[in-house]
Amino acid sequence: MEGSAIYFDGKTAADIVVRLRLTPDALRFHGQDLNEQIWPLSDLEAVDPPHAGRPLRLCRAAMPGARLVLHDEAMGNAILKAAPQLRGGLRTGRMLRPLAWIAGGLAAIAVCGYLVVQLAPEGLARLLPQSWRDRIGSQMEASIVDAARPCSGRAGVSALAAMTARIAESGADLPPLAITVYDLPVMNAFAMPGDRIVITRELISRAASPEKVAGVLAHEIGHAANRHPEAQMVRIMGIQILINLITGGNSDTVTSMAGFAALLRYSRDAESEADAYANRIMIDAAIDPLGLRNFFRGLLKEERTQVTAGPFDALGSLLSTHPGTEERMNRIQPLPDGIAARPVLSEAQWKALKAICD
Repeated sequence: MEGSAIYFDGKTAADIVVRLRLTPDALRFHGQDLNEQIWPLSDLEAVDPPHAGRPLRLCRAAMPGARLVLHDEAMGNAILKAAPQLRGGLRTGRMLRPLAWIAGGLAAIAVCGYLVVQLAPEGLARLLPQSWRDRIGSQMEASIVDAARPCSGRAGVSALAAMTARIAESGADLPPLAITVYDLPVMNAFAMPGDRIVITRELISRAASPEKVAGVLAHEIGHAANRHPEAQMVRIMGIQILINLITGGNSDTVTSMAGFAALLRYSRDAESEADAYANRIMIDAAIDPLGLRNFFRGLLKEERTQVTAGPFDALGSLLSTHPGTEERMNRIQPLPDGIAARPVLSEAQWKALKAICD
């Protein structure tokens, strides 16, 4: 069976479109300026658990940093069938205990309301099963973007994947991200349950360099990696349940736009944690962290002049949902002496990302 994929060698930010051939014992591929590579099926590993509707990302222990990204679902299914060890990441058996624990915790909210609302969200967020996180994240994304068009310019999507691969060069164990750019007239980026990240066309348009977009993306990855969206949802749901128990009502704050907007506003501790995460992985990947600090500084000067976004006004701006105070910006540290910054994208890739919504 034959198909196509995108290959990252783990040494540069370049992505190569390759032709794949699945044989009984190996995955063979080649591309422009790339000799045929042979990855034995027994050596294949999934970068993250396979999920329907998401690209299949493969790696090999013998080639640290190298990645194969398959958007071809038919080829992906064939590989999963030939190399069943790739499905091991799902760990469905381990999902039963957290699910039962969550059910018991929700039943005890009426008695232990304060503890659940104030102390338990962070712990509960890490116990939520992947299927629940994916479902809630998908529903939330659809509600937040409303009828906005997802941007899918092929070269731009490839550039965004290359940017993510550059961040992954930090060596950090990144969550299985699903990153989408939407044609939205507000300058924002936000993480949602299920490791989903949305970036708006306006944010990319206003960024003067790929390092600034990479800084914002690294910050959102920090929220996803630390399960901040899930913790915020558990917190708001706990408050809503307590209100309903007290008043006898059945309102559903979480599914309203106001509820979604509240989910995007994290505590100072959560923002600081995401900042520290972003700063660390950018340094480890030799990406200039000052791009993020300068981006926030420029936004502070423009905040009062921003126009409203009509039906998307509830989403606010990047600074209203991610308050960029001087204190937070000053904690962003530059690259240490002796580490030279390497480009996030080539000029052609940056141009393609800028035009992803065209």
